[in-house]
Amino acid sequence: MLLKTEPMQLQFYTKPDCPLCEAAKAVLQNIETKTAFIKVQEIDITKNMGLFTKYKHLIPVLELDGQQLFVHRATYWKLMWQLRWHRVRRYFIGRRDL
Repeated sequence: MLLKTEPMQLQFYTKPDCPLCEAAKAVLQNIETKTAFIKVQEIDITKNMGLFTKYKHLIPVLELDGQQLFVHRATYWKLMWQLRWHRVRRYFIGRRDL
């Protein structure tokens, strides 16, 4: 089944000098180069006091539609599974003939 949907916009909350953030970023870049269905927006929480207060003990955080996909650590296979599940779900929710 070939799903043609708009790329999913992901928000990646991070900050400088964060080893967990660098590891998660590498996983995201690996996925982003192998798929065409995600776009990652990297957000530095140190540039916004509200975001810093909310995420300072959680980063790195990846969100899709306000739902956290991971906090602290990302693994390639778990994240890939979650992204594919959300993609299929969006495909079927978007269909009017079901």
